[in-house]
Amino acid sequence: IFENAVGVPQGSFTTAFAQTPAVRRSIFDGVLGVDEYKKAYQNLLPVLNSLKDGITELEKEVLVLRTETQEYEELKWEKSELERDITSLLKEIQEIKSRIELLGAERDELARREEKIQQIEKELHKLKVLIETTEKDLKRVKNDLEEAESAENIVNELADKKKEYEENEQKLKDLYARREERNRCEKKALSLKNNIAILKEREKKCEELEKEILGLKREKEDLQPVVKEYKALQRETKSIQEELTEPLRELIFEKQSLEEVEKLVNELNNRLNKLKKEKNQLLPQLDRQNYLNKEIEEKIRLIGVIHSEVTELERRSEQTCEENLCPILHGIRCEAVTDFNTYFTEEISKREEKLKIVQKKLSELQRELESLKDPAGQISERETLIKEIEKQLKSDRLRSIPEKNNENKTKIYKLREKFKKYTTELTGNKNELKKIEEILIKLNKQIETLEDAKIRLYTIEKLTHTKREELEKLKETKEEKRRAEEELEKEKKKLSKYAGLNETIRIIENRTEKLRDAHNTYLQNSPIAARKPELISVQKKNQIKLEEEETKTKKLKEERQKEETHFNKTKLHELGSRLETLGKRLSARESTQVEKEKQFKTTEKKLEKTKTKLKELEKIEKQLKQEEKLHTYTTYIRDLLNNSGQLIIHQLIDQIATEATNTYCEIMQNYTTELHWNEDYEITLTENGQEHSYTQLSGGEQMSAALAIRLAILKTTSQIDIIFLDEPTTNLDTQRRENLARQLQNIHNFKQLIIITHDNTLSEQTNHTIHITKTNSESRATP
Repeated sequence: IFENAVGVPQGSFTTAFAQTPAVRRSIFDGVLGVDEYKKAYQNLLPVLNSLKDGITELEKEVLVLRTETQEYEELKWEKSELERDITSLLKEIQEIKSRIELLGAERDELARREEKIQQIEKELHKLKVLIETTEKDLKRVKNDLEEAESAENIVNELADKKKEYEENEQKLKDLYARREERNRCEKKALSLKNNIAILKEREKKCEELEKEILGLKREKEDLQPVVKEYKALQRETKSIQEELTEPLRELIFEKQSLEEVEKLVNELNNRLNKLKKEKNQLLPQLDRQNYLNKEIEEKIRLIGVIHSEVTELERRSEQTCEENLCPILHGIRCEAVTDFNTYFTEEISKREEKLKIVQKKLSELQRELESLKDPAGQISERETLIKEIEKQLKSDRLRSIPEKNNENKTKIYKLREKFKKYTTELTGNKNELKKIEEILIKLNKQIETLEDAKIRLYTIEKLTHTKREELEKLKETKEEKRRAEEELEKEKKKLSKYAGLNETIRIIENRTEKLRDAHNTYLQNSPIAARKPELISVQKKNQIKLEEEETKTKKLKEERQKEETHFNKTKLHELGSRLETLGKRLSARESTQVEKEKQFKTTEKKLEKTKTKLKELEKIEKQLKQEEKLHTYTTYIRDLLNNSGQLIIHQLIDQIATEATNTYCEIMQNYTTELHWNEDYEITLTENGQEHSYTQLSGGEQMSAALAIRLAILKTTSQIDIIFLDEPTTNLDTQRRENLARQLQNIHNFKQLIIITHDNTLSEQTNHTIHITKTNSESRATP
């Protein structure tokens, strides 16, 4: 719609209507939507094929499911038979279980009696063991009681000696405590003596330290002037390094960088001048290129028109030969001339000759254009480079070079004034750094010669501080010595109280040693004698226990005899055999039942699965019928689309022709004219009962008819109320251009009409004009 109605490209406004019917159909079928019916017809084919494939798949599924469900009745009969067999087995199993229950109760009663007899036997055996154990315990207790009575006699005899031994032990404990106190006093007195000897040594050390500190003080006073000179040289060296060497190095580097940038500026200026010169030399070639491009476009358009005319002549030649129609007066049969082949051959030959001339001229123009080597591209490339260079030259970095040069010189001057003592000339040369480094080397050598004095002074100060600290610690030595001597005298007085202590301890220890055996014998027999009351009590308890166990044994023997009268071992074995036979029979029936139930579950699952498949079969058969109905309906719709497209287009073309007639009459201000547009999209004009083909119309009439048709297409097929006209006065003479300008004022029902043109004829008729001017390959809009 946009390409053929809203914004028709320059030079092609009337071209489409002068083409052959096939070309016109290829253009306007798409605009009017004929292609949509064809596409809809073609697009439904995959849908139809898909439905066919779906129906085939569903038919296959129906066949498979019918095969899988054909055993349904047989499975129902098999399930019924299995239910009957399982019921019969369950009844038989219940009868066997009842018989087993009766026989089992009788066997359990006999087994219970047998178990009770065995339990009584075990109890009797346990009681026998207990009686034997109790008799042994009575014998052992009797022996222990005799031993306890003997131990009691010994304890009574040794009671006095035991008491004397314990009294001596307590005395020794007290004496040992006094001996510990005496030993502590002796140890403290010895420690005080040693401390006094150490304090005497420290007193002597104090005197030696005072003499050493005095000697170090004198040596320090001699070294201080040398160290002062050393520090002054260090400060001077640091000042030269930080305030002269480093700043000068930075200034020299900055100066070299500025010189390189100045060199770059000169190179950019030279390159800029060269590019501008080359651009000016290419300007004449650019004008020639623009001229050649226009000529080539005109020749290509002319070739298209000639091709269309030749095709139309060939078509009319065929039509004329068949119907003997007049080639000049269209639609009128000529009776005077019967053969128009010569006329059409000459007309076609003229156009072919004209076509060769135009094609030859086109080739010459194209060769000349190629020989120019695209001056517009070369100028654009140079303009881009010129802008980049000018941008670089206008940058703050390059514009500030002179100012930075002056700053650099000022800084160098200040350094020269500050360090006149070492250097009288500073210009920023790299060699000046070497001279300053030589000065630093000399100063460092002087510092090295004075460094030993500094180290020695530091050592003396540290040594003096250490000795003073040591002397400070030793100041209290005399007072400590006095206090230690006084404390030693006190300890000697305490020791006088412990005279004869060792002899007293030795006498008591000898007497205690003689009583030790008697004391030990007493201690060994005392626990045994203490057990006598307990042993008497145990003896009585064991005698009572033995009587109870004998009574219990008698009762159990009577109970065993009673149980044995009601017990039959042979009958118990018979019942066991009968129960075992019934158990095997029950197990066989239960196994058969389990197997039948498994078969029943399997059959039931198969039956359920078959039922599910039957439901699925019913569902798929229903779906198959729906798909077949849809296939029939889709086939009908597709055939309808195939036949309806052309009928709808006939109606649309009639509407467009009617609308175009109204627009054409308004443009031409002639309401006796009727515009027609046939199925081949050919324009014909009927005026005063006479029909004219499109090729017979004048250039203005062709432009007006084409404009009317395109506007009618736009109104009929869309809601767009804006249109662009690109060079609508092409190939029109002055009179026709003026007529078209007046005719455009008569177009109604459009909100906006935009005309793109180089022709000033139309500018007077517009409400608003925008001029596009091109300066240095850049287009700008001005109101």
